[in-house]
Amino acid sequence: MNPTSKLGLLTGFCWLLVSCSEFSFVPQQTASSETENPETLPTESTSGQTQTSDASETAAAEVQTIPVAPRETRVITPTGETDQTPDNQQGDQSTEEPMVLGEEVSEPSAEEVEVGEAALETSADLSVDAEIMIDDLCQQIGNKLTSVSVNECERQQLIHHALSVDGRSLAYRDFSPLANRDPLGRVLVIGGIHGDEFSSVSVVFKWMNILNQFHSGLFHWRFIPAANPDGLLMDDSQRQNANGIDLNRNFPTADWDELAREYWVERTYRNPRRYPGESAMSELETRFMVDQIRDFNPDIIISMHAPYHLVDYDGPPSAPNKLGGLYLRELGVYPGSLGNYFGVDLAKPIVTVELKSAGIMPTDGEIDRMWTDLVRWLREQLETD
Repeated sequence: MNPTSKLGLLTGFCWLLVSCSEFSFVPQQTASSETENPETLPTESTSGQTQTSDASETAAAEVQTIPVAPRETRVITPTGETDQTPDNQQGDQSTEEPMVLGEEVSEPSAEEVEVGEAALETSADLSVDAEIMIDDLCQQIGNKLTSVSVNECERQQLIHHALSVDGRSLAYRDFSPLANRDPLGRVLVIGGIHGDEFSSVSVVFKWMNILNQFHSGLFHWRFIPAANPDGLLMDDSQRQNANGIDLNRNFPTADWDELAREYWVERTYRNPRRYPGESAMSELETRFMVDQIRDFNPDIIISMHAPYHLVDYDGPPSAPNKLGGLYLRELGVYPGSLGNYFGVDLAKPIVTVELKSAGIMPTDGEIDRMWTDLVRWLREQLETD
């Protein structure tokens, strides 16, 4: 064999050794070697037991695509008593199907690829952030209120819209028109404008539960269950938001510049619980509610409060005489109040439901009676328009 042939055989043998080494010595990558998403990992509960994700609950929510490990629910009553409800059902975790792109007719330019990838990443980031924000909000509400569990909040499929001062989700829920029925009108229900009025949040969740079972398409509903999450969820809940502003004195009413601060000084003697802020609509939460009013364009607003035990009303006639055991007693409006903004400036009906207690829930029967009376009154009002 000539030297050239020997050199060729030697070169081929060396190439074979190198090729084999590519498969023999590189460890196979497994799922566990990838960067783990901390949201899918089990967490240590306050009782020391490891909790795993409840896939049956997360699958029910349209906005929930990331399996989240629920923590033990520790709920705090207005009296400071505590109750613990483990939340540890386990199910199979589902994953999203990979997106399949159609065949391209022409090769995209480098600039088009870069822009497209950036748009996809931004959209994905926003979606994930929204899901995490809603999950965190529900965890905190479930841990704060005895009457609303974490799972009950998650089942509402809340939609994240904006951030509060302290970075909590400002969220809403729609019960949209049905295919076989035109709604009589649009109704916006707002709870928790004042953070220390716990029952105003809880009753809104109970009414959403009713619609989860019996939504008939009679109205197009939008619910904001916790319009002031910071005031509600701080350790010592307060009426105002995190900036110390009374949101129900911060709406952009026509008389705000002239009267809001004067009223606060001369009529409330600078009561910090009634502070309207430095300017109308200065607060993120107020802007969120005004955005909802402008976007949703409700025919009627139902605003939940406590504890004056009555029904208040602003706007065109006629008011409901009663809702359950609450009877009509009109209180008037204030500079910067929602009733003034919607009922007077926009000349649309707004019902303020003042529950009997801020910290004690109405009975189930009373919640149902209020709801029945409300739906009957709404139907009478909107059928005549």
